[in-house]
Amino acid sequence: MQKMTMNNFKNKPIKSKSVVSSIKNEALVDRRRKQIIQGAVKVFTAKGFHKATVREIAEASGITMGTMYNYVRTKEDILFICYEYMTSILSEGLKEAISGLEDPREELRVILRRNLDTVYAHQDIVMFLYQESGAYDQEAIRSVLSQEMKYVELFEDVLRRRFEGQKINEFRLKLAADILSYTPVILVLRRWSLTRRFESMEEVKEGILDFLEKEIELVVEDYKYERPVKATEEANNTEYWLTTYKETL
Repeated sequence: MQKMTMNNFKNKPIKSKSVVSSIKNEALVDRRRKQIIQGAVKVFTAKGFHKATVREIAEASGITMGTMYNYVRTKEDILFICYEYMTSILSEGLKEAISGLEDPREELRVILRRNLDTVYAHQDIVMFLYQESGAYDQEAIRSVLSQEMKYVELFEDVLRRRFEGQKINEFRLKLAADILSYTPVILVLRRWSLTRRFESMEEVKEGILDFLEKEIELVVEDYKYERPVKATEEANNTEYWLTTYKETL
């Protein structure tokens, strides 16, 4: 079997995963699936994907098994609709946040802030999706990668508008788009530490935002970054590193 790499993924037609529902009322399907997602997050978080049962998820969602099967068929379906739900919230929220903005600098700051706020507001779902990412089937993986590429491209577009008229380093821009889109996950994966080390998560978000806005200038081709003299001297000073290491013991 051929290993799925990013290069052959890009060149391969994407067959999106579809979770079939026997209910034709789209508004009802949306409402019920949100119920299922809320119940699933509770159960999966408590028991893990493999130990959880569809029956337990139905009970946590406040619906019967019969009703559940009208909207999803398997646990894999449930995991996937959780991912789709989170992706939709993020993507649509970002588009809405920058709609009508004309200043590229403001647009960049707004999209970065909205991304931080949205990920933190849905931290339980985000954590659960990261923990269970290994449970996706191959069809779901292709859909997930396709949706993630579109999500990252939102940031690419904003960066291009921000630095329009300047010589852009394409490698740095593409890498920056990935970094910007997924930096907020640190609020979830490191929340236990951040809440103890800083006064508030609001302070942390503002700090991340300021840092990203400053460092994003590296996207410009002729941007010059020089390491501070002291840092350069320390990096080349073996005695300094030995002393520093001994102080940590």
